[in-house]
Order: sequence, then structure tokens, then C-alpha cells
Amino acid sequence: MATIELRGLRRTFGSVVALDNLDLDVHSGEFVSLLGPSGCGKTTALRIVAGFEWPDAGEVLVNGRDVLGQPANKRNMGMVFQAYSLFPNMTAQHNVEFGLRVRKESHEKRAKRARELLELVGLGTAMDRYPRQLSGGQQQRVALARSLAIEPSVLLLDEPLSALDAKVRVQLREEVRRVQLELGITTLYVTHDQEEALSISDRVAVMSDGRVEQFGTPAQIYNGPRTAFVANFVGTMNRLEGTVVSSEDRVVRCGPVMLSVPDPTFNHPAGETVELFVRPEDISLELLSNGNKPAPGLFDGRVTSLTFLGPVTRVGLATDLGPLLADVSSAVALDLAADTVVAVRLDSTALRSIAR
Repeated sequence: MATIELRGLRRTFGSVVALDNLDLDVHSGEFVSLLGPSGCGKTTALRIVAGFEWPDAGEVLVNGRDVLGQPANKRNMGMVFQAYSLFPNMTAQHNVEFGLRVRKESHEKRAKRARELLELVGLGTAMDRYPRQLSGGQQQRVALARSLAIEPSVLLLDEPLSALDAKVRVQLREEVRRVQLELGITTLYVTHDQEEALSISDRVAVMSDGRVEQFGTPAQIYNGPRTAFVANFVGTMNRLEGTVVSSEDRVVRCGPVMLSVPDPTFNHPAGETVELFVRPEDISLELLSNGNKPAPGLFDGRVTSLTFLGPVTRVGLATDLGPLLADVSSAVALDLAADTVVAVRLDSTALRSIAR
């Protein structure tokens, strides 16, 4: 196990700034994901850690020692690529043994280690198969086993599941996490899939324009976004624009609606324009009938769309706050149709405020 510290990493490609003084700490045995859109710098950071790229400035410390002067094959890191990169003329077992063969380990040790790792990733019965005889998910398992064969201090994964279909991706990401926990290996994982990052990571670094926008546990990232970018990128968010009426009481006017914002990070002065964010699952609906008015604390809404998502249905709404999305039980949604008038309730404890 190892610690990883990235200090002031900067990398440019011509006029493009890929990394802008990036700082990041990964604890020993921790699973950290770099999450962000294409072009945010996450793969560049991973390749610098691996030794396939060099920064213009900064340090990469492993267990407190700068490794930038070392070539990739001297850093004792295992790498799993997006492309499986298996040798087509080698069996699964021989692919896994490859790194150990380069290190001139004995045949007995190579074979024993390959068998153990293929069993670990659920391919104990496929050791003699060639890559062409394996599915995409199986090939990626072999690639994972091969990266672990050399007993690396750090495991690096660069969008390893993006080429697989949805069901296999879910199965394999759980397998990657199981193996990581069983071995206790420090892991840095690159992905643009927010569900993937949130489901298997100890901590997530959300990146944009070569910088870390927010670094925290999945729950911290999801429930407490600190910037508008994180709020909009991670999960689905409703964005409301309003003006602070009372800083002390944390009251914001959004159109004709006054909202109390108990967000403990609220520190905006009266008169400031702020953005409020609330997730669809934190909005509930009640049917209105016979021209009844909403109860206090609720406001009018009209159903504009219904999207079935299995256990929940996403309801599009036209409201005085602007368009909103609400996730309600699909059983409840059976009573809804386009143009249905409903009373809308926001869970104020879930409102998050960010200055514009």
C-alpha cells in the first residue's frame, strides 16, 4: 500500500492547459476516482502518475518520495487501460504472467500467481483461453489480473469499463471494488461516469478545466456540492435563481415565492443574487382537485411531462419558480397526466445555495 500526493501539477499542450496546478492526496489503501467531462485533465493526471506523461511543473510523491525522475517500469504501479491491450497470441494465464516473466520470476511462481489472480477475478476456468475466446468483460478481468500480478503498490485504472455494455459495467465495477478491498491496494480510477464513481469510491475528485472543483466522499459530493459546476455535473439538479431577502434568516425570493434556506454554508448578504439547487427526489407532489389552493408552504405546479424510470417516474413541472423536475414513486405517478395541476413542496433542508 502507498500514499500518493500530487503537488502543483501543471501540464500544457500548446495553448491548452490540461492541468492547472493540480493538488490531490490519496491515502494508503484508498480508492479515489477522478471524475469529470472529457478534456478536464483526469487522464493526463493519471498518465503523469503512471510515468507515461511528464508535467511542466509539480511533483508526484509516492510514500513521500518524488517519482517523476523514474521511468514507468520502475514505479511499481499496475495500469488497466480503456482498451484491454491483451496479447492476442497468449492465453489468459500467459497474459497475466507477462510482467512476472519480464522480471525473470520462475515458471512455478508465475503460474501460481496467475492461477490465484484469475481465480480472484472469477476466471479460474478460463486460464487456457485466448483473448478472442473471451467476452469484453472477461478480457478486462484478465487485464486487471495482469496489472495485479506484479504486486504493485498503486493500481491505476483509466476508464476501464467504458467499452462494455451497461449490465456488464455494473457487474465489473463491483468486481473491481471487491478485489481492491480484498488486496487493500491504493487505487486511482479515472471515469466520466458519475454513478460509477459514486458507487465504488472512498472519495471522489470532481475535475473541471484541469483543476479539482471538489474532493470528498460520495455523500459529500452528492449532498453538498460547493460549486455550480459540481451541482450541475453530479446527478440531476434543479437550478433556481433568486435574490437574498434576509441574510440573517436565510430567506431567498425566487419569483413570487419566498424560500427559507437552512443551508449551514449560507453566507450571502441581502440583495445578492444566488443560485439555489435542489434534487428531483427532494421535491414532492400532491394532487389538487376542485380548484383547491395549495396548503401553506406549497405552491402551484402543472405537469408537463412524465418519464418512466422504473421504481420512480420523473415529472416535468411548470411552476412559478420556473421549470422543475420531481422524482416520485411510479405508483403515485399513475394518477398524473399532462396538464394535471399539483401542489409542489420543496424539502428546504435539501436546498443548497451558491453565489453567482
